[in-house]
Amino acid sequence: MSMEFSRRNLLKASSLAVAVGFVGSSISACSSGPSGSTSGGNTVKLPTFKEFAGVKPDLVSAKDGMPGFLKYPAKPVASVAKAPLSGGSVTALTYSFDPVAPGVDANPLWQAVNESLGGKLDIVYTPYADYGQKFATTIAGGSLPDLVAVRQPVQQLPALLQSKFVDLTDHLSGDAVLDYPNLAGLPTVSWGESVVNNRIWGVPMPRPAIGAAVIVRQDIFDKYSVTTAPKNFDEFKEVLVGLTNDRESRWALGDFVGAFDFIRSTHGVPGPWMEKDGKLTSEYELPEYEQSLAQTRELVELGVMHPNMVGSSNTQRNDWFLNGAAPIAAIGFTGWSKWTQWGQAVPGFKFTGMLPFSNDGKVKPAHMSAAVAPHFTAITKADDARVKELLRLLDWLAAPFGSAEYTLRNYGVEGKTFALEGTNPVVNSAGQNQRLVPFKYVTDASQVIFQPLDEGDAKRQFEYQEQALGMITPDPLAGLYSETEAAKSSQLTSKAAEARADIILGRKPVSSWKDFVTTWKADGGDKIRDEFQKGIEELKA
Repeated sequence: MSMEFSRRNLLKASSLAVAVGFVGSSISACSSGPSGSTSGGNTVKLPTFKEFAGVKPDLVSAKDGMPGFLKYPAKPVASVAKAPLSGGSVTALTYSFDPVAPGVDANPLWQAVNESLGGKLDIVYTPYADYGQKFATTIAGGSLPDLVAVRQPVQQLPALLQSKFVDLTDHLSGDAVLDYPNLAGLPTVSWGESVVNNRIWGVPMPRPAIGAAVIVRQDIFDKYSVTTAPKNFDEFKEVLVGLTNDRESRWALGDFVGAFDFIRSTHGVPGPWMEKDGKLTSEYELPEYEQSLAQTRELVELGVMHPNMVGSSNTQRNDWFLNGAAPIAAIGFTGWSKWTQWGQAVPGFKFTGMLPFSNDGKVKPAHMSAAVAPHFTAITKADDARVKELLRLLDWLAAPFGSAEYTLRNYGVEGKTFALEGTNPVVNSAGQNQRLVPFKYVTDASQVIFQPLDEGDAKRQFEYQEQALGMITPDPLAGLYSETEAAKSSQLTSKAAEARADIILGRKPVSSWKDFVTTWKADGGDKIRDEFQKGIEELKA
């Protein structure tokens, strides 16, 4: 019998969440190996890990990073024995960072995927920025799709899951996941966000351990004889000044937010929260954070940032990087290969990564991590046969790189949406448009490094990854849950962004950051800390 989603149950469940203090099992604390088995009598056993044996990478990470492939496998093999659906349709709700894809009736790639699935997959999606509202209105409406992307933080999450969705623990925990071999091939760490109150509630969206990265126009750096590897902040300023020439409409940086995040990493600030002297500390409270604000403001005053950066769109900043108006850019690491594709139309275009340096030549830099996406796909309550069918569909969507299913989902049909250059599939303009269907935001395969247009670029990305992984600090909040954060994070994050911008753009003094931190603590920051701290203590007990 399903739990009634009432105010009483919401309050009861949210109180339990605060008391227990965690959503997922802490991977760093509980994982005992690649199989994902866990220690501790009351900790859920994560799905057994079993790697797909159908392809072998050319570049093997020494630090559990993404494998690299210099060529696409010549003969993609099927990873599932038969179509997961037996007719009928499946509905899914998710989001996308990409433009809208052609609908299924005008999209041969989507039609081919449905044919391979053995039924119809109907995906409703919104832009990422709008998904929170879409999720809330869908839940409130009561009639849910079969599959729903749960993007955290979500208020009163434990009660919501118990009321509306299927507990998948018996289907996926331990060796049970081996019935779905592609799901078993997802990294153990990726399952952390789908564990709530020691039960598995969904299928994750795996992402690499590296979050954002800074890339630079190597060709422009070479032209003006500046280094892509400054050793400290003073050398970094020299690079920026050497690149900037307003008479030629060129400024080194096009984004003060990305610049601040990069400078913060050079101070060794690893992420939003860290354990310091046995206490959970917010990055906002660190003196290095305030120093990063001061240095970013210094760069604005130095005139090395694009004059139109305030209010600029991501598309505008992309254009500035491509046309050389701002030859340093902050990107998502998974989007690295897009720049090789886009740069094909730019004469002499060459780019590479810029790793965080030591700000003063002494401090150890940090790199932004993103090992677990704050997202999992839950299955709406259904009978056992339907649940297994939906898990088979998710297993198909998680088919690994080099498999026949992965090839179809990402490239389409040879001769229609892509052509082979050697063994590498190169997507044509029709394919680029059709493959924007957000299958990967339902679930996805483990990420790999592969660039069909430039083998050298794949090697550069792999080398960047290997160095960056040595700069990443484990997240102390992995798998933890705070009801106050779920309720207030949007408001608090918005206020922090406003306070940062006021300082960086010269509207308020750097010293005003201390006033913001005092207000942030009173408005919920301290309560969030207490709830997370209690969760950490529960896991250590």
